[in-house]
Amino acid sequence: MRHGHIVKFAITFWLAAHCILRTANRAFSIPASDLSGRARPRRRCVAREATDASQGHRFLLARHGQTTFNAEKRFQGSLDAEPVLTEKGRAQARDLGAWLNSLSGTEDDPRLVFTSPLLRARQTLAEAKTVAKDLPDEAEALAELREIDLYEWEGLTQAEVKASNPEAMRLWKEEAWKLHLGGDRLVVHDLWERASSAWSKMRATFSAGGNPALIVAHGTLGKALLSTAMELPVQAFRRFALGNGEVVEVLWPHPEKQEGARWRKRYPSMGPWRSADDEAADFANAVGTESVDIA
Repeated sequence: MRHGHIVKFAITFWLAAHCILRTANRAFSIPASDLSGRARPRRRCVAREATDASQGHRFLLARHGQTTFNAEKRFQGSLDAEPVLTEKGRAQARDLGAWLNSLSGTEDDPRLVFTSPLLRARQTLAEAKTVAKDLPDEAEALAELREIDLYEWEGLTQAEVKASNPEAMRLWKEEAWKLHLGGDRLVVHDLWERASSAWSKMRATFSAGGNPALIVAHGTLGKALLSTAMELPVQAFRRFALGNGEVVEVLWPHPEKQEGARWRKRYPSMGPWRSADDEAADFANAVGTESVDIA
């Protein structure tokens, strides 16, 4: 056998062995981020284990319907009473309810509901329940599921913030993880910590396997939930987007593990499953980055 063939065979053998070992125990995984904070791409195993929801933790993550502040391009952050659903937002919530109602009696029918304590999320859930009659009567409100805290920006439009502090607006759009508000709070870092805490509380609340839990929350908080589930750093702030009334599904196939989650779009359209490895590789190469300017 020629030297080139021997080398090719050796590399192929090593990759196959690495794949098997990593699937069994992530002992050989490459860290999700390097010292610069950028996620490193990790090798994808072609023969990955099949996604198995029967033993895992599943969540359907929904964003509230359009609010008055969304329509005005006004920062709402964690304001509670003032931003309320518009008529369009109420219609989006009812459409969400119709989709949830279509899941009734199936393995996707939510048997547990978590919600942000903020009014716009509670309004969305209440409106959805006028159509989705089989949703649980009670929902657990978690403070960790509130929207990002934007302090002095809350209630202001983008134009007003840009006029008063153009450098802060540039950071928000380009390097949000460096943005300080509320004195000296790194607001995106705080959000990431809160999202991780929310996952821990929710995963500890219900048994693995069976039907999913429904989460009704917010766009920017939703980005943080997806990013932390996919083991992405704060620099991935603009990696995902969740539109008003949209739903994504997050699955941990192994309920005892923090890693290994997958996600996919569920409503209004279905998307393919994506793993942490997929997202780390694409993020490292700046593929498919999305943005949402108003929280």
